[in-house]
Amino acid sequence: MKPTPLRKIFFLVFIFCFQQIGFSQYWQQQVNYLIDVSLNDKLHTLDGFEKITYTNNSPDTLNYIWFHLWPNAYKNDKTAFSDQLLENGKTDFYFSSKEQRGYINRLNFMVNGAAAKMEDHPNHIDIIKVLLPKPLPPSQQVIISTPFHVKLPFSFSRSGYDGKSYQITQWYPKPAVYDQKGWHDMPYLEQGEFYSEFGNFDVRITVPAKYVVAATGELQNEDERKWLLGRIIHESVKKKQNQIKKSYKSKPLPNKTKQQSTNNLNDTSTKTLQYIQNSVHDFAWFADERFVVNYDTTALSSGKIIDVYSFYTPQEKASWKHSIGFAKDAVRFYSNEVGEYPYNVVSVVQGPESFAGGMEYPTITVVSPMDLEKDLDVIIAHEIGHNWFYGILASNERIHPWMDEGINSFYEKKYTEAKYGPQPQLEELLFQTKAIQKTDQPIETKAEDFSVTNYGTVA
Repeated sequence: MKPTPLRKIFFLVFIFCFQQIGFSQYWQQQVNYLIDVSLNDKLHTLDGFEKITYTNNSPDTLNYIWFHLWPNAYKNDKTAFSDQLLENGKTDFYFSSKEQRGYINRLNFMVNGAAAKMEDHPNHIDIIKVLLPKPLPPSQQVIISTPFHVKLPFSFSRSGYDGKSYQITQWYPKPAVYDQKGWHDMPYLEQGEFYSEFGNFDVRITVPAKYVVAATGELQNEDERKWLLGRIIHESVKKKQNQIKKSYKSKPLPNKTKQQSTNNLNDTSTKTLQYIQNSVHDFAWFADERFVVNYDTTALSSGKIIDVYSFYTPQEKASWKHSIGFAKDAVRFYSNEVGEYPYNVVSVVQGPESFAGGMEYPTITVVSPMDLEKDLDVIIAHEIGHNWFYGILASNERIHPWMDEGINSFYEKKYTEAKYGPQPQLEELLFQTKAIQKTDQPIETKAEDFSVTNYGTVA
């Protein structure tokens, strides 16, 4: 029967109300950070203090907050991380020495100035429950603070040190996500990435003055930015150096953090660097005495100008000398294909040999040494591409790994073919072989439930 106009109106009103109810049920918590941290490169430790402003945008009253203490994943061989490595055939962490392992301690949580009790997670030592002294109603916020001390592990996974090369990732106490499905109190895993709340970061990092630091967000120290430019070693870039320095003189910074001079450095001199970045869900930083620096800018289609940095050791000059160009190409490609890059800076960092592959963090990515320039170009594009999926969309990669790795790999392949022409489809061949053998797994498999091969081919 043909609907009457009244029925049409009723139907439209019903759909509108249904949509409004659906939209009103969506919310995200807001977690803003102020962090001060210092690096001891003799003991491979961090000492920090963080103050978190936690805004409860949910419709629920919260009585506690789960916190990730992911450095404790490296504390012993009874963690989810250690178990997963063994299941995947990796024994280096299991047989590591006490000195190579890591942990986080010296926590003392305060909530709005009142002491807060902590409870251990029933299954994982890298998660704790912080009990709120008073319930946190909807639309209210609390200030949570704590000191913390981290013994960094050797670089078995994403975080740690290798000699005087530091990868400081998953390093601070971090609230777990609370969403429509409840708490996501997940342990750290090698195979399986992250799901985090968005917020603003203001981070001050104190390091020995001889170290070069690369971090999430925008560096606020003008003297340090000029010092970084002095570490450019390539003749093609040196020609631009004076022009770049002049441009910085006319580019005032909103905040200036005092630091000791980097001239006549000695073992006791330090510097404190400030980085600020809004609307991200994580913060990572890297430090190495040897880093040389490339810097340039790139213009997006809208005319927006992005600062682009690459940091690498002189030993990798042959393969990394064009890394700044690779990063620029990747930012422009993804901006045109997916949506404009929303931040003002992007950085690429060379990790040590022990850091296998690449890993993304907001505005910054780390990549292990590569023998071939083409391989480096492709992996830089892939890791920068994660800024859109891991970074901006920020789906739960533990449950839906294909939403990050799969979609990003699709665009990475478009980038590679546009630049280098048709490529051998080795991953496709491997997947088809697994499918014929009936040893593949459904795409909607949790990250930790994939076999190593299927994580790389199916997800």
